[in-house]
Amino acid sequence: MAKTLVIVESPAKAKTIKKYLGSGYDVVASKGHLKDLPKNQNAVDVANDFTEKYEVIAGKEKILQELKDAAKKVDAVLLATDPDREGEAIAWHISEEIRDDKLRVERVEFHEITKKGVDHGVQHPRPLDLNLYDAQRARRVLDRIVGYDVSALVWSKLAFGLSAGRVQSVALRLIVDREREIDAFVPEEYWNVSVGLSAPSGASFVAKLAAAEGEKLEVRNGETAAFVRADLESASCKVAKVTRREQRRNPPAPYTTSKLQQDATNILHFGTKRTMQVAQALYEGVDLKQDGGPVGLITYIRTDSTRVSDDAITEVREAIEKRYGKSFVPDKPNVYKSKKNAQDAHEAIRPTDVNLHPESVKKHLKDEQYKLYKLIWNRFVASQMTPAVYDRTTVEIQAEPTRADASRKTYMLRSTGRVLKDKGWLEVTEGQRDFAGEEDAAAEGEGAEATAAAKAVAPVEEDSDALLPEMNEGDVVRLAAPPGVVTDQKFTQPPPRYNEGSLVRELEKRGIGRPSTYAEIISKVQQRAYVEKLSGGAFQPTELGRFVVEGLVRSNLDFMDPNFTAQMEEELDEVGAGSLKREQLLKRFYKRFRQQLEPAKKLASWKPPSEKTGEPCEECGEGEMIKKWGKNGYFLSCSRYPKCKATRDLSANAQAVRETDITCDKCGKPMVIRTGRYGDFLSCTGYPACKNARPVPLGVACPQCGGDLIEVRPRKKGGRTFYGCSNFNAEQKCDFKLWARPVATPCPTCGAKFVTRTAGKKPMLVCATKDCGFKQEVPEEDEAGLAGAAGDEGEGGSAEAGASSEPKPKAAPKPAPSAPKAEAKPKAAAKTAEKKGATKTPSKSKSNGRASA
Repeated sequence: MAKTLVIVESPAKAKTIKKYLGSGYDVVASKGHLKDLPKNQNAVDVANDFTEKYEVIAGKEKILQELKDAAKKVDAVLLATDPDREGEAIAWHISEEIRDDKLRVERVEFHEITKKGVDHGVQHPRPLDLNLYDAQRARRVLDRIVGYDVSALVWSKLAFGLSAGRVQSVALRLIVDREREIDAFVPEEYWNVSVGLSAPSGASFVAKLAAAEGEKLEVRNGETAAFVRADLESASCKVAKVTRREQRRNPPAPYTTSKLQQDATNILHFGTKRTMQVAQALYEGVDLKQDGGPVGLITYIRTDSTRVSDDAITEVREAIEKRYGKSFVPDKPNVYKSKKNAQDAHEAIRPTDVNLHPESVKKHLKDEQYKLYKLIWNRFVASQMTPAVYDRTTVEIQAEPTRADASRKTYMLRSTGRVLKDKGWLEVTEGQRDFAGEEDAAAEGEGAEATAAAKAVAPVEEDSDALLPEMNEGDVVRLAAPPGVVTDQKFTQPPPRYNEGSLVRELEKRGIGRPSTYAEIISKVQQRAYVEKLSGGAFQPTELGRFVVEGLVRSNLDFMDPNFTAQMEEELDEVGAGSLKREQLLKRFYKRFRQQLEPAKKLASWKPPSEKTGEPCEECGEGEMIKKWGKNGYFLSCSRYPKCKATRDLSANAQAVRETDITCDKCGKPMVIRTGRYGDFLSCTGYPACKNARPVPLGVACPQCGGDLIEVRPRKKGGRTFYGCSNFNAEQKCDFKLWARPVATPCPTCGAKFVTRTAGKKPMLVCATKDCGFKQEVPEEDEAGLAGAAGDEGEGGSAEAGASSEPKPKAAPKPAPSAPKAEAKPKAAAKTAEKKGATKTPSKSKSNGRASA
């Protein structure tokens, strides 16, 4: 009997799906995209309706051939790539490559990798969606047009090698604009006034000043605070009003992608990239040692919908009654509204089987998988539970000063207390108080109106999770000393900097990006050294990031307007829905873009002007040191350059440890960059429990296998440093190497993802691609940052090679025929750094293991 071929993206997913489908199916993986636009400006034919020229991605030829061979052996192919735009594009590209009139090719979607989810997908195939593919093509072309042309503008106006993306630049602008708000913020003084009181029963409580003579009173200075304190210390007080009401707090909706990323940041301290990596593994399947193979634990992870299937709601209501009792199940299921511009293509993120409690599967999960699964499970179960119910009491107290020179005749004090009467959904949240999206919860079930009304009763800061003493209107209360009347000076605070969670919230709120892009947006602004992540996770723009944003805004380019970018996202959605033609969107955008770009090219340089320092050059003694700016920060350069190449770095960015978004492959914890005897190296934050360490990636991906390029130093004296792939010791060894240091700067001629930096009297940037021919002398402002980055004078973070001399390889993305076998020895550096507590001066660039065009 002929088999059916099922093509998915991930090998892990293929293994899980194969278990459910059985012997009648072969399941293989494409391992992501197989085709993409070539890295040059001829990839898009603007004049011919923006027709693209797709090519097979280097290194994916073998995978594509295996898919073609497998398709020849079957009668039907099911394209089961991820159910989103990118997955649709992958499916289209595969279908084009395996096309055969005798072959039946259909598209299926697996929204959860379970027996039920896989069977449902196979039983409901559909044709490939041209509209969805066109939406992905339109986004890809937009990003390519903006990326190439605007990057060239930034190069010419600021510094060579910089890049700018369509959506990432808007996200960077939000970070820079917030920093400007902080810089411009002027603190304002205010005073909190509270009064310790004693009820008729003798029990004490605290009330806060709310009003004076019937109007809201704000105490703005110490003089007023002193008068108010004196008045209240002499006042006679009685209860003017007592309000008792029941307050209901409704559960938040199950997770969307953005809400999951926000809570993972704030509760678990996971970055967005790490969150999505862990969630992807939970979606693709984990071996629970129960039925002979992996099980998908959660539904598809890229969604902006709060919708949940009827079957899942029935299951969770039964599970709640069984685990917590019938009183925790609402009479009707809670229903949540998705936001206005939600695509609503997939369900909310939820467990595939609510009966798989986090504790029951904990032993089969990595620590980070357990924490994220527990967060998702708790949120989903809570979303279908009853509201939390509080007894809330508000007491208003009238205070009349008795002293002769009182500044006001009457004051109103307010005290609000609440006691949790029924835990409801809080039973499952284990004490966690604040959740992303809770303020947006619009449950159409019991208690929604009561919650809204309760929020209007009193400011949040007046709430106290305690029961107030029994009091009635007209009761006399007395001043209790201590504490008596307390006046506390405060100052208003600037808006907080964005962290990953709050930036995702802002992007979602403004309609910028989509669930599948948030993590990539945040990752790229860090990779390009446009922002720094401070201790605590907040983003602060670098000087370079500020200059890029200021220059792009000054150029009056539409895409730098958050509202314009949000509108573009809506138009892409319209293309996906079939209500707007791809060519129409692109033509309209491109015409306006070119009209704005040409005048921008004529603007003055975006760099700050050079400054004379009056300091003589220590190297030649004849020139004067000039303060200049390069993309690595301010530096001093001799006025006699290029005759004298003396420079001195002025950037103040030295710190002992640098955070990265790289995850330890041993224990899953974040890795940091430390400096040891042999230079920089990656060290696990779990040290000493986890002693994993490895070389620092150079920020350039291996063109042969996609691994990280690292510096490899020879073990033998006199050997020559080269740059090889970090997978030289992997199961499938990669022997790619270069003699010149790779620099994460796309080639402006052929679009290759990196160029190399050669040493010599005139350092050059040279493309490593055969027959490209790009060469450019390193600009003076970049020379200081790249100095020592080639040959044996390179920075640390290297592995050691066992060979000292090898024939120089050709400058092409092909492995040398006799590449040396390298043995990484970062552990020695790690031990040295831990023993000596070495500190370091990091460079501006972020080590992330991937270059970005």
